[in-house]
Amino acid sequence: MKLIVLFACVSLALAGSKLKKLKNEMADLEDKFATVMNDTSSSLEELQTDVDELLTAFKEYKEAQAQKDIDNQWQALHMAAAAACRGSTPQGGKGPWSNSVIPKENGVKCIDQCKRNTDRTVCKAEVSLTGYPGKATSYTQKVGHFYNYECDGGWNTDINHNEVAADEAAITKGGVTAYYRFCCCAKP
Repeated sequence: MKLIVLFACVSLALAGSKLKKLKNEMADLEDKFATVMNDTSSSLEELQTDVDELLTAFKEYKEAQAQKDIDNQWQALHMAAAAACRGSTPQGGKGPWSNSVIPKENGVKCIDQCKRNTDRTVCKAEVSLTGYPGKATSYTQKVGHFYNYECDGGWNTDINHNEVAADEAAITKGGVTAYYRFCCCAKP
């Protein structure tokens, strides 16, 4: 019986030692787990910050690109207006200077509007033009329309055809396209 008690005491001592060792290992693992969780949490927060910054930068880029697209479309219209003015003036301009194209003001005749300029006061023509978005796909496809007017006509007074009064992004709207109007002005 003494042997059994001795064996039981030795077993209890060994078990207590193993239990203490297991408790220490568990505490060590808990510390390591807490460290990993803290590192992961910090990494996730940093990742979320990086994602938020990237999304903000992408949104800003997209807005800037949309503005650039609008600006390019207006420039293309202005270049088309200059070409239309040149084609509407049989003699073109005279002298060593350029002629001007200005947006037509609703309800004002181009003859009067050109006179308001400081250096190009002679009206040569009024033009109205529109074009369709996209690349042509056939040689009979209409890609735009135009009108040539005399300088003293009021002609189309639809406010939607007035570039200055139009919404900045109006040129990018699909569907019905406006005939934007322009005055062709030259030096006397």
